[in-house]
Amino acid sequence: MKYFSLILLLLTVCSTSNAQTQTCVEPARIQPTYQCNERFYDPVCGCNNVTYRNQCTAYNVYGVNWWRSGVCSGLDVDLFPNPVVYGTALKVNLSYPEFIIGNADVKIVDMYGKVWEQRLINSFNRINLEFDVTVMRTGVYLLVVQSSLGTYVAKRFSKY
Repeated sequence: MKYFSLILLLLTVCSTSNAQTQTCVEPARIQPTYQCNERFYDPVCGCNNVTYRNQCTAYNVYGVNWWRSGVCSGLDVDLFPNPVVYGTALKVNLSYPEFIIGNADVKIVDMYGKVWEQRLINSFNRINLEFDVTVMRTGVYLLVVQSSLGTYVAKRFSKY
């Protein structure tokens, strides 16, 4: 009877530990074309140490099973909408990880290297910026952000 109880206990422990081991990313749930209708930017750090725009994007688009609130590391840059249509502003969100304060040089540059707008942002952890792009011609542009902590980010967007 002792051996039977011991075997039953070991089987229970093994089955419980197997049930608790879940992969970080579920490949079967990845849907690159899934549309998260949430316009808000609320960054989350996935279990794979990648920053995602919000929980919906992490879970539905990339198949991430768990995350924590905030940016994983470095400077995260998010822009919305893309493409930018006439009459709307380009919204840019800059975020550092919790308890990190930094500066950033933000530029909008066209494909010929012309700087259309530049802003120096001092002492922030998270900031929302808006750029009026109505004077810019239709085309492809780069949002270039260089932080005081050594992070360099370039994101492409279109203006129609």
